[in-house]
Amino acid sequence: MPRSRPRRRPRGILTGLVALAVGALLLCHGMIPDVGGAASMVETFLPWVGVALIALGVAALVRFSLFAGLAVAAAMAVWWSAFGVALLPSMSAGSPRFTAVSENIRAQNAAAADIARSLAARSPDVVALQELDATNLHAVEGVLDAPYPHHYVVGTVGVWSRYPLTGGSKLDLELGWSRALSVDVDTPGTPTRIYVVHLASVRPLEYTARDRMLDQLTRAVAADDAERLLVLGDFNTASTDRTLAPLQDELTEASNSTVGLGFTWPASFPVARLDHAFVRGLTTVGSTVLDSNGSDHRGIEVGLR
Repeated sequence: MPRSRPRRRPRGILTGLVALAVGALLLCHGMIPDVGGAASMVETFLPWVGVALIALGVAALVRFSLFAGLAVAAAMAVWWSAFGVALLPSMSAGSPRFTAVSENIRAQNAAAADIARSLAARSPDVVALQELDATNLHAVEGVLDAPYPHHYVVGTVGVWSRYPLTGGSKLDLELGWSRALSVDVDTPGTPTRIYVVHLASVRPLEYTARDRMLDQLTRAVAADDAERLLVLGDFNTASTDRTLAPLQDELTEASNSTVGLGFTWPASFPVARLDHAFVRGLTTVGSTVLDSNGSDHRGIEVGLR
């Protein structure tokens, strides 16, 4: 009696199942319980699952698997719906009335003066800095005080401006030390209220301070009656992190003006956008991530009108 041939398992089943799991993660990441900040970590690096999908697509081609190919295509469609628009450069909305740059220059950084020079060389109207300390503040002032005659510093954050500043105050975000300020800038046409913030860092099991500061910042923004508001700095929160959603309901942030998702950290090989420029009552006509210049964050520049 002839022996029957063993049935061959369909090709690419595992590849397809993994692709479907990735697609499910993209669709349902909001259901991940935020235990110990785990959801925040997952959502911070969520755009990078696109790299995994590319690898799965190659595997599907190698296996000549229709099932795997369709599964990868479906997951890629979900990825594109989430990040495709942000990946493409935003359209210009005209010429800016003023420009602002922001950067975390890193505490105790001996290159602080060089960083300040690189920012000033772009000739922005406003410069916002985070992680100022006794080591680097004097160096920064030596570079910026001449071209920017108006400045205001609170704790570890500061703003330098070509235009007069009024009404400066510390923002109390319940961290325990000064890492946020508010000041009115006499920008062309109508004054702009600027918040410069540096939220607490996030590490495994250490996220509550950041979340508390973000909640207080959102409350402050919601209660602020300023006609034009610019909130910028180091948020230690990625654009894809659910904890940023309440602030995004109050303010808007434009996509990067060049191809890419506008990642800013770490400077050597950015994997997440932790630095932001949110607006209300303003139009962002350009948003750019700057080249690495000696800090562990890359700076951002926005043109506004």
